[in-house]
Amino acid sequence: MREKIKVKILSQSFYPDIVATGELLFELAQKLVNDHNIDVSVATAQPSFVKKERQPIRETIKGIKIKRLEIFTFDKNKFIGKVLNSWSFFFHIMIYITMSKKADWLLIPTSPPLLPLIGTYAKLLKKQKYIYLMHDVYPEIAARLGYIKQGGIIYKIWDFLSKVSLKHADKIIVLSDNMKEGLIDWVKDIDQDKISIIHNWANEETIKVIPKEKNHFIKQYGLEDKFVIEYSGNIGRIHEFSTIIESAREFKDHKDIVFLFIGHGGQKPQIEKLVDKYELNNVRFLPYQDRQDLAYSLGMADIHVVSLLDGYRFFAAPSKLYGILASGKPVLFVGNSKCYIVDLIEKNKCGFHIHIGDYESLRDKITILKDSKEKCFELGYNSRKIFEGNYTLEKISNIYAEILTEEKVYDTSLVFTMRRVMNNIKSGFISLIPEKSQEKRIEVIKEHEHINQ
Repeated sequence: MREKIKVKILSQSFYPDIVATGELLFELAQKLVNDHNIDVSVATAQPSFVKKERQPIRETIKGIKIKRLEIFTFDKNKFIGKVLNSWSFFFHIMIYITMSKKADWLLIPTSPPLLPLIGTYAKLLKKQKYIYLMHDVYPEIAARLGYIKQGGIIYKIWDFLSKVSLKHADKIIVLSDNMKEGLIDWVKDIDQDKISIIHNWANEETIKVIPKEKNHFIKQYGLEDKFVIEYSGNIGRIHEFSTIIESAREFKDHKDIVFLFIGHGGQKPQIEKLVDKYELNNVRFLPYQDRQDLAYSLGMADIHVVSLLDGYRFFAAPSKLYGILASGKPVLFVGNSKCYIVDLIEKNKCGFHIHIGDYESLRDKITILKDSKEKCFELGYNSRKIFEGNYTLEKISNIYAEILTEEKVYDTSLVFTMRRVMNNIKSGFISLIPEKSQEKRIEVIKEHEHINQ
């Protein structure tokens, strides 16, 4: 029996915070501890997105050892406050890493953006191995959003430090094909062999398909006999909402159609102003819902909308997509036609693509699905099918565990993994893959074949 692998996760957000990064890492950590016998510890900050009492500085939850650092708590909704909080966490983490014992791996997301630089520091200090988990690409996003000047001194310093942490990382995980493409274009001399594409996921045990007639949220929020178009998650600055609002204006006089926004974010105040300006009584807002209620909040929708501003497909991947697929609902994606999401929904016939600004097309697609329950069901069924075959917590956590526990990591993109094994079987080279990996890959193939029968 192998000795326990020790993994330290460094992230400003973690349980019980409701930020996507923290929630995903909490789910992943539980699976690594309970299913793969990996020793997981986490260094994080006090929750800042939930109104709860302060959490213990040290505690163990579901086998995960959590250490919460004391950092600044300026207003996170203001840019300067967010920057100061992030830098405070960065320097406290540096002290923590200096004083703590070496682990087998550090798993470091870009939350805050320069946090993976701590991995470089730890590598120089104690030859620590680390994984750069790229959830967002900075400084490019900050420049595009106008927070810093493209090519300015802050941009150049930030760009240099980000590239340093990427080049020194032992492994890099990106969330989509687009992000890998963008990374290779950005860091020309990056070692491509250490880049793995691992999509985010949803928890198949907590997010299930719930018929609307059995969903108590429908009655609770007065959505009986309503056709609901839902946007759930971060209402952030990299997402596109003008097309959605213009479409809502088209349905202003349709009392049986509701546009529902669930969540918070930098663009929410602007959207609320537009709703007031156009007197859109068919648009409603709800706050973030508790994690245990996600199946019900996502299940209120007849269709879900995901959006991404043009150009951001290389720098971010909306994690909300996987919860939508898990809930068994059609996906309407508003964004660039070359985004990986378009390929996913068109290949698997689980939704439609809408070009940014083409609110008439969005209106037409909504009308088609409203008028055809059969079509709506078909697309939703396909959503759940592709989710179960590729994006469950079980499947994705197995890939992370393989990276953390095996010396040789084969192709970690699920799609490419299936292709690799199928080609190996056909060519008679399956014996070249370690026995443990054979079992995992054959299981994936069987699941894939079952889904496509």
